[in-house]
Amino acid sequence: MATGMIENWGNIDVYGPIYPFVGSEGFLAIAGIAFWIIWHIWQLKAESREFEEDVEKIKQRGGVGSVLDAEAKRETSDLTGG
Repeated sequence: MATGMIENWGNIDVYGPIYPFVGSEGFLAIAGIAFWIIWHIWQLKAESREFEEDVEKIKQRGGVGSVLDAEAKRETSDLTGG
């Protein structure tokens, strides 16, 4: 039973590489590394933007102390059921 152009797998060394896209490894590696770097830059910008939004929300709610006090009160009421 043949599964392709190769009839005899006994002397496979004469065929050379038989996987898809032979010769494109360098290009694919460069593309993968470029995608990885671009993704990290995009992620850093997105996280910085989200952090700045959180800082603005905290400032609008009266600062860090007010936010922590409100959170402590909410946690206490959740734990005590009141």
